[in-house]
Amino acid sequence: MIKKDQKHLMNKFLLTLVLICFSVTGFAAKLTPELESFAHRVAVNGRISEKAVLGWLKRVKRTDECIDLMDRQAESKEWKDYKPHFIYDRKINRGVYFKGRYPKTLAKAKRIYGVDPNIVVAILGVETDYGSYALRHRAMDALYTLAFFYPRRADYFKRELEALMIYSYRNKLDPFNLKSSYAGAVGMPQFMPTNIMKYGVEFSGDGRINIFKSGADSIGSIANYLHGHGWKEGEPLAVKVYTKGTKWQKYLNQGITPKYTVAEMQRSGLTPSMNVNPKLKGSLVEVLGDDGPEFWIVFNNFYVVTRYNPSVKYALAVTILGKHIEIKTR
Repeated sequence: MIKKDQKHLMNKFLLTLVLICFSVTGFAAKLTPELESFAHRVAVNGRISEKAVLGWLKRVKRTDECIDLMDRQAESKEWKDYKPHFIYDRKINRGVYFKGRYPKTLAKAKRIYGVDPNIVVAILGVETDYGSYALRHRAMDALYTLAFFYPRRADYFKRELEALMIYSYRNKLDPFNLKSSYAGAVGMPQFMPTNIMKYGVEFSGDGRINIFKSGADSIGSIANYLHGHGWKEGEPLAVKVYTKGTKWQKYLNQGITPKYTVAEMQRSGLTPSMNVNPKLKGSLVEVLGDDGPEFWIVFNNFYVVTRYNPSVKYALAVTILGKHIEIKTR
């Protein structure tokens, strides 16, 4: 009997330890002086009741997985391994379907911002599979965790958390219903909240900027973002080139900001795979394709897409996916 009681007590003790371990992630926030000061700032800047902001902050939960994912160095994939995740028939066909659902909205975005509709659709395809990808984290929890428990970028994430709360208040949304990536990027276009404040536009006619459920608002917001970062209407993004000799190699590793004219690079042994204005300025990038190194001249609009995501492979995936969608919808 004593042994059974001892075993029962030991089981209870172990269960308690397990519960304690699991509760390290998931505790609701305690209103520290730092949180109260932050709440006051949000209330003043957003013209929101401080009581309402404090009420939100009482409900947020620390999510340590977000910190783990921020610190984890993702293995860098070569282009040949990266490309299949975004360039395949189903993704292209879904892009064609999405484009067909919003012809007037895409035309409006092009008229106002001058941005290629196919690139707008391609960005939505790469980011969230045209809004169908299920984000796992509550945006409030992710941003709270990174704002107050990730010192390296705490100030940045405090600004993003503040922007999320102000955006939610102004657009009559419950911030706890908004899902995000582990880094707090939200909605169909995966904007950080400060970018919603800067570039979010209302295109659906309901008076609210809702990039979480509105394809129209997402289209307008992406187009506005690209326009705001220097998109030039009618210019290409990138062209694949063939090489001859070795003189062209001096253009490698010079960054992606457009520096050299196509004519200059042609004289050094680079031949574009399609006609392109020889006066346009670009830069040369190299990626590893299925059959070895590939070389591309990338232009201003490619550089603009890297302001959305700084990866050359990301921008190249957007470029190629957009071109497939364009060809299928001619």
